[in-house]
Amino acid sequence: QPAQAPKHVCMLALVLSSASLLIGRPPLASPRATVRLCAAEAVVAEPAEEAVAVTAEPPRVRWEHLFAADLASWESIDQPEAKVALEEELERMEAGSAAELLGPAAVREQLIGCWKLLLAPEADAAMREGVTAGASAPHLSLCGHFQTFSKPDPMDVLTGKPATFMETCEVVADSRVGRAFSTTVKGGFHVDADPLGGLRTVEIYTQRDGAEEALPPNRWNCAHVGSEIRVARAPGGGQRVYCRVDAEAMRAELARLAAEAVEVDPKWAEQEAEQAAAEGAVEEVEDNRPLWQKRIDEADGIQRSANGTPIINHGPIGGSNDGPRTQ
Repeated sequence: QPAQAPKHVCMLALVLSSASLLIGRPPLASPRATVRLCAAEAVVAEPAEEAVAVTAEPPRVRWEHLFAADLASWESIDQPEAKVALEEELERMEAGSAAELLGPAAVREQLIGCWKLLLAPEADAAMREGVTAGASAPHLSLCGHFQTFSKPDPMDVLTGKPATFMETCEVVADSRVGRAFSTTVKGGFHVDADPLGGLRTVEIYTQRDGAEEALPPNRWNCAHVGSEIRVARAPGGGQRVYCRVDAEAMRAELARLAAEAVEVDPKWAEQEAEQAAAEGAVEEVEDNRPLWQKRIDEADGIQRSANGTPIINHGPIGGSNDGPRTQ
């Protein structure tokens, strides 16, 4: 019996990508990626004697796609299978982490380098307003977050330069004016034992965009630090997932995100107009006095009300204490 032709079988592969990766880069309205299950073709040759049933592979995390995607929230993952697969993979990482056994010094050494935030809960302050607090207004949203941990430079002591060995740079989308901007904070960090268990990292910032400014510290527990992945547990328990990037790639991503077009949301202009109306903006009254009258009034120091009536401040008439009167 002649061999049958090869049969195409679809295997499910877990892919995390933003819409911009699939169809170009449209204006950024809400910088959130989504997770989807897509089909990846594989050619399976069937034996000549009998057909072999082929079952679909279970979803697996395609980290290379995750690394290439823009910042996303956990809530934006709209495929249950994808979310479960990712959660299980991270759970295995945390369970096998030796961070606490290695100790603070070893973890500090592992943190050295550049990191890109991939996922965080929407309720997490790092996602909601950013570590820099640059996205604290309602019309602002975080679309990129990168961190650099470095070793202190001994020359800073000799030159008097402020020692900064912790830097967080974030890109924020402004839907009111239709543009994105970047903001950077610098400071230091330390790793120590958490009284509640595990290792705690505290980031302390003293500069914002080159100016001296003290910011609230950013605290998180080190759940896992590897050669490529870092999992940080926020104070509320949410997972922040980072991947390691090189400095040049980080700079390129920051420049790309800052140059992205941002869709303008008209509701912000409407709210500003409503607010201005509520505050009762005073309409200017046209001054139609003749020029000679203006000169006389200015020389006499006469003030006028909104309708042009002179305000007389000579004092009360008939002993009344009613204050200024109009003529």
